[in-house]
Amino acid sequence: MPYQVIRRDLTETTRKCDFCPQYLTSLKAYVLKDLETGKLSYAGPTCAKNNAGEGSTSGIPDLTKFTLSKNHREGGSPGGGGGASEVDPEKIAIEYLVLRECKLVEELNCSYSVLKKYYEKYSTQRLSESDIRHINNIAAKAPDNLSRAVLQRIYNYLFWIDVAVEKLPVGKTDFLVGVRKTIIAKGKISEKQASSINKCLENIDGVPQLK
Repeated sequence: MPYQVIRRDLTETTRKCDFCPQYLTSLKAYVLKDLETGKLSYAGPTCAKNNAGEGSTSGIPDLTKFTLSKNHREGGSPGGGGGASEVDPEKIAIEYLVLRECKLVEELNCSYSVLKKYYEKYSTQRLSESDIRHINNIAAKAPDNLSRAVLQRIYNYLFWIDVAVEKLPVGKTDFLVGVRKTIIAKGKISEKQASSINKCLENIDGVPQLK
């Protein structure tokens, strides 16, 4: 197959699959890499399997664990789904690299030179077992605000806050803009903030509730 599924990521309901005319209404898409050109494409589960092969969507890095599906408005645990894939060292290491060295690097200024080199390597080739162990050791010793779970949560919240701000009329965005700045400044989200954000998001079309 010419494609490889590299992760599961967030997407808006207005985005179409890159392989068919269907909208990606689940809010969660599979990111496929063209193995010849390196180009990234977004797809639903069926198109991902059709282009990357059966089983290609299992055990991949998942950056969506704090976003509830469109039809699930509450409940769920902060850690997302469990199972064997949750303890896959390579999966965990890649999630941490992508969050810290790509998704949140500008907002949180969280880049670390050692991890940056690993991310650059990951962008062009597969990480070795020793690379993966080193990355996970760094993650395990990181302060709480740079843990994988906290970074996952911040990524999901900032993504949907940004989507909500774009959808809201001028003059209705002050709370979300303010809480976004607080999240970035403090590097964490309190349970009270999470509850307040969800109350603000619950009536915005195409925006889900968050864990």
